[in-house]
Amino acid sequence: MEKRIVFVGESQVTSDDVTNLEFSSDGSLLDGDIIVFSVNTEDYYSGGETFQGRRCLNDDSSFRLRRHCQHWGSELKAALLDGKTVIVYVNRSPELSVATGHKEYSGTGRNTRTTRIVETFDPYCAIPCDFGSVVRRSGERIKVTGDLGILSTYWHEFGEYSAYQAYIENFKGSALLHTQTGGKAVGGILRTSATKGMLIFLPPPDLSAAVESKINGLKARQKNRPDANPTARAKQNQSYRKKAQQSVAEQFITAIIALDKAARSATEATPPPAWSNQDRFTLRRETELQSKFSDNNSRLAKLAEERKALNEALRETQRLRALLYEKGKPLEEAILIALRLLGFNAENLQEADSEFDAVMVDPTGMRLIGEAEGKDDKAISVDKLDQLDRNLKEDFARQAEEKAQFALGVLFGNAYRLTAPEERQEFFTAKCLLAAKRSHINLVRTTDLFAVARYLDDSPNEEFAAKCRRAIIEAAGEVVEFPTVPAK
Repeated sequence: MEKRIVFVGESQVTSDDVTNLEFSSDGSLLDGDIIVFSVNTEDYYSGGETFQGRRCLNDDSSFRLRRHCQHWGSELKAALLDGKTVIVYVNRSPELSVATGHKEYSGTGRNTRTTRIVETFDPYCAIPCDFGSVVRRSGERIKVTGDLGILSTYWHEFGEYSAYQAYIENFKGSALLHTQTGGKAVGGILRTSATKGMLIFLPPPDLSAAVESKINGLKARQKNRPDANPTARAKQNQSYRKKAQQSVAEQFITAIIALDKAARSATEATPPPAWSNQDRFTLRRETELQSKFSDNNSRLAKLAEERKALNEALRETQRLRALLYEKGKPLEEAILIALRLLGFNAENLQEADSEFDAVMVDPTGMRLIGEAEGKDDKAISVDKLDQLDRNLKEDFARQAEEKAQFALGVLFGNAYRLTAPEERQEFFTAKCLLAAKRSHINLVRTTDLFAVARYLDDSPNEEFAAKCRRAIIEAAGEVVEFPTVPAK
């Protein structure tokens, strides 16, 4: 059965499994499996009247607010008694001045004056238990205290989009989220002895910020495919927003359901005292089960070692895929693996103040020096080519006079590395292509290198490997075109 979530006070999301109720309504929580409650007093204040710095409600609004707070208090209490999870978003809804129903009169006749008697009213009285007092102070820095427990998954998803609008003074539950300084509770859990349910207090998330973050992520992935047509771009942006809103709504609902599941599974069992573990209190069946547990733990330890070895082997096997999306050292290591599959003797060289990404020797003795470069969202520029040219000259200077010979330069480029290979633009800038031609430095797209290395890893083929080596050596300052991978 699908969980039905009832939001009260603020409409967070819309979905078939979600019911949104106004705070200023007489709605029921009977159909809800999970309650998400936010105090919202905006519908009661229509004028500009204040008293002692607080908004002051007229007689009618005062009566309605009191009645609705009493109504929600009864509904929440019933939900908690039924064992339901109630999530309270602690927002900045203020204390108000409300009419008491009493009036004072002064003067006589035409000079008679009527004074309404008002009192301070905190709408958080709708929470049907003593949880502490809400202090309206806002901030962004929230400190996690110890193990978040049942809040872990939710906070991982929406913690970065949550800022506190108020804190709870003298919180009666287990405070798990605090202000950065002062240690004031802004989130935690509270169980009461009179109910089976759980109250979870949290700072309200800014789902609109989560949506904007999703939109930026979608745009970033498509950044290399600009559309010059304003109409098409507008439609694309609209599509991004729709997808982001749907994604965040689904993510939020899933997090709320997971939070409820964790709350229901949490127990308040008393840990067994140390003395209860003495042999004189141990049951025979318990001893037999402990023995089986010991055997199982031994087998699990052995399986854990095997799993560790498999994971290491898997990571080693997957290193070649770094040719598709990595930069820096991981990309350099993947290039060396690929070159060895092609039959090169390839190593990274580090000596004193010199470092070459790849020094390659062909079986015929041909010596090559390579440099690697990965770019997030742009083509490989001439800068890396200049560095490779300096490395070639340095390598030449290091050789003995009688055997000195310039090595062949190879620039390995992984441009637009976070974009799928088939969607990438040109890997090398026009300036880089011209300079490579002039300097006789060959250019390799690492995605192309992956294709041939993957084939050779699966199906060692010396004839095909030799063709790949020749393609790198004989490119004559152009982008290397590898031979077509044989059909399997």
